[in-house]
Amino acid sequence: MKNQEVDLGINLYDLNKELIKNEKALDPILFNKEIKNASEDMLASFKKYWMLLSNERKDYTVFVINSSKDLEKELKETILNRGEVVSFSKQEDGNFEIWIRDDNKENFVYYLFDYTFGVVEV
Repeated sequence: MKNQEVDLGINLYDLNKELIKNEKALDPILFNKEIKNASEDMLASFKKYWMLLSNERKDYTVFVINSSKDLEKELKETILNRGEVVSFSKQEDGNFEIWIRDDNKENFVYYLFDYTFGVVEV
């Protein structure tokens, strides 16, 4: 008997997007904790360039870390300007996955990751 695959017409991203619809926004205390942890991880990595990316929304923001003083504040403002945070989690590879719900109640995934490879300083 041949191995048969069933095409459900949905990919993993669409499935996750559908599941996240049922989630509530993160509690502000938990969100602040996640922002603090992410900022600390970014600084501890000694990487200067980080990107916040939503491919679906064509939204790309590069953080250039020259000082630790305002990173937590800037990261928080940048994320909240996009909507309410539904999920914020560190991945096994050290990057962050952030689900954000916009004003139209649509959910989008953003990734925050080391972008050193994408910047050429001359």
